[in-house]
Amino acid sequence: MIRIKVPATSANLGPGFDVLGLALSLYNVFTFTEKDGAMGYDTLVHVAYHKVFEHLGRKLIPVEIEIEAEIPMARGLGSSSACIVGGVMGANEMLGSPLSTQELLALATELEGHPDNVTPALYGGLMASLTKEGRVHSLNIPVKNSYRFIALIPDFTLSTEKARAVLPEELSYEDSVHNVSRTTFLLTALLTGQDDLLSLGMEDRMHQPYRGKLIPGFERIGKALLDSDALGFYLSGAGPTIMGLAREDDQEVIEKIRAFMTDEFPSWQVLVLRLEEKGAMRI
Repeated sequence: MIRIKVPATSANLGPGFDVLGLALSLYNVFTFTEKDGAMGYDTLVHVAYHKVFEHLGRKLIPVEIEIEAEIPMARGLGSSSACIVGGVMGANEMLGSPLSTQELLALATELEGHPDNVTPALYGGLMASLTKEGRVHSLNIPVKNSYRFIALIPDFTLSTEKARAVLPEELSYEDSVHNVSRTTFLLTALLTGQDDLLSLGMEDRMHQPYRGKLIPGFERIGKALLDSDALGFYLSGAGPTIMGLAREDDQEVIEKIRAFMTDEFPSWQVLVLRLEEKGAMRI
């Protein structure tokens, strides 16, 4: 029996579209138990598990897969990436770990389509990723200060396909420069601990103005976060979860936003999370 623990992830951080992602202290645990009999493609975990055997040309080891899921599905918190990473890691462990983490990342990215979520799911921390000529390149970004990530999770889902369908096919030169400048400020602020620059650094013109229209209350909640003295906010991944950022010791911000959400959006869930520095692991 093999158990794999995979953290939730939050991508984009505002302007870092399809590039930035971080791991959070919320987890799925996947248990793989060898069991005779046919094994189908029932879930994304199964698909990812099969992928490793096909890639290596090895005979499939049939397993029963159990999932203990904390990560909500289709909410912009990396549930699909967690399933993919859990599947490829589970298969690799069953085979005696012939593949490196970089090789697992390549397979996971191929299944997911882009590396922004699977990279932090595998490595932990805050990661920047890109793909060039079929190879995924990733960098860990050391965050100087400690933060609370306030995940505001609605009671409705939003598929990545629908969230991508509303994006424009082209961006203006002005909007492109806007996002490059904000991403630079965001990363500099996180690296140096200049928290006063985080809100500016999380401004985006590439996807949030379009996806925000799919989320009732997006602008009101964002304003409430800033009025509560949050350091900034962004749409987590493709949404619909909205992520606020507060200093580690700033309980007042958390209490203010909890009260606001209870009064105005009582069906939404509020989770207070931390940056998870460790990626997927066998437990």
